[in-house]
Amino acid sequence: MFFNLLVFIFTEFNIEENTKDKKSGLLGGEFNILSVYLISLAGTLALAFSNTYWNIANSIEVYSFHQFFLISIIYVILKAANDIGKKNSRSEIYWLLFAFLLGLSTSNHLSTIFLSLGCLYMYFVTYRFNEVSFKRLAIMVIPFLVAFSAYIYFPIRADNPVISWGYPANLDNFIRHFTGKQFSVWLFSSTEVTSKQFGYFVTSFPKEFYYIPLIIAVFGIFRMFKLQRKLFYFTFLLFAFNVLYAINYDIHDIDSYFILAYIVSAIWIAFGISFFLQKFNKINLKIAFASLLIAVIPLIANYSFNDESKNFFVRDYTENVFKSAKQNSLIISTQWDFFVASAIYFQFVKGERPDVAIIDKELLRRVWYLRHIRIHYPDIYERCKTEFGTYNTELLKFEKETPRYTNPKTEADKQDLAKINTAFMALLNSLVDKNYNYLNVYTTFEVENVQAEKFAKDYTRVQEGILIRVLKNLSDYNDLTEPDLTYQISFEQDYYHNFIMKVYYNAYLNRANFLMNLSKLDVAESLVKKAAEIFPGDKQSVLLLNKINQLKALPK
Repeated sequence: MFFNLLVFIFTEFNIEENTKDKKSGLLGGEFNILSVYLISLAGTLALAFSNTYWNIANSIEVYSFHQFFLISIIYVILKAANDIGKKNSRSEIYWLLFAFLLGLSTSNHLSTIFLSLGCLYMYFVTYRFNEVSFKRLAIMVIPFLVAFSAYIYFPIRADNPVISWGYPANLDNFIRHFTGKQFSVWLFSSTEVTSKQFGYFVTSFPKEFYYIPLIIAVFGIFRMFKLQRKLFYFTFLLFAFNVLYAINYDIHDIDSYFILAYIVSAIWIAFGISFFLQKFNKINLKIAFASLLIAVIPLIANYSFNDESKNFFVRDYTENVFKSAKQNSLIISTQWDFFVASAIYFQFVKGERPDVAIIDKELLRRVWYLRHIRIHYPDIYERCKTEFGTYNTELLKFEKETPRYTNPKTEADKQDLAKINTAFMALLNSLVDKNYNYLNVYTTFEVENVQAEKFAKDYTRVQEGILIRVLKNLSDYNDLTEPDLTYQISFEQDYYHNFIMKVYYNAYLNRANFLMNLSKLDVAESLVKKAAEIFPGDKQSVLLLNKINQLKALPK
């Protein structure tokens, strides 16, 4: 789709009023069709091998489909604007198709809004502000809503048997899910977030194409501004609005929200190549062939990061969680990205470890998730029914009047905030207290690190595998077997790899420290050595290993 977009721009697109040759298109017949194809292919491959675009293609997420929609919408709106005044014009059909694709794209992901400023510019620079323009917009609402009606799928499938995120079965839940209210707290939250995310974009953007293609893009921007100023303004608005809006979203995996800017950059790269073809016209075909080498730069630079052929991190980590949990266990965690989400697949699709109940502590802040627990873990829910009921009452008020809780102003607001916090802590404590005699209770390290929400304070914690066992009496504990953990060692410094490696590392050290106090020095030593393989030379493992060796050297 992107290749055809570039070929179209270079051979047909022309809405400049002052262009001398209306038929020959942007390049004015400067290059033969083979050169155009080569330029377009070079730009397309540069985009394909750019870091985020490639990474998204490997992900089971909404963003790969979103890339298709973004490129298709840009293509169709340019076709619509270009076809005006031509014989047998299909401009009106293209505008209807544009509206339909816009509706589908919006139903796929709300970040379609990043297209708005550029598309509005292209529409009104084509038709001006007049009655006919607004009538056409009114007609375009119809195909938009037809495509947008894909949202009807939500209430129809709300009662699916595995997980119903947001449970959009009624109007309130539907609106909350549709507007992304759960995630809105991270949008436009502070100037510090904006500054941080903009800084991240500035540092990561050159690495997307790995520098040299972006230098070529600068020449492309210059050429586009000179030859096709309206196309320049259109692409500039797409790029700028995307970046300015996205940098206000406080999430760590922000890269996919910049994808429109990267698509526009690839258009500019293609124009940059055409700049050099025009400058060296006598050998332009040779330069066109050589331009394909531009794509080799991001291909080589980004290959190792995007090569997922040997990536089993999430699978291994989830299976290691299962290995760490005894039969009939309850795990309280917030590690959605690392094993909580994947465990749903392993348990409900592959049928592994149905005896393990996994509760995401952060999702407990959503009413729909309480329903999920009641359906899938009825015994746990029944034992804590009173606490679930009290907390549910307060949570319903929170979801209806969220600003009162996130920014309390009156005494009543502060009292309601205190109520929901108290109810939340009571629920967390009840999950341990009322299930302890029926299930082996575990947490994960990040849950233990949140001191403000430290629950089960009267219990002792013991590291078991990569989980933390919650125990009433340490004196009764005699399980000294170690699970056989399977994992790949990675020295990658990205958030996900680094997180998982730290879990394994700290799990070994914590368990070794526990066993050392029980005089199980040989096992403790073997665990510290495993930790040292993950982070060689790290001070913690070195100190602990020295301490174990000192203890072993003492006379018995």
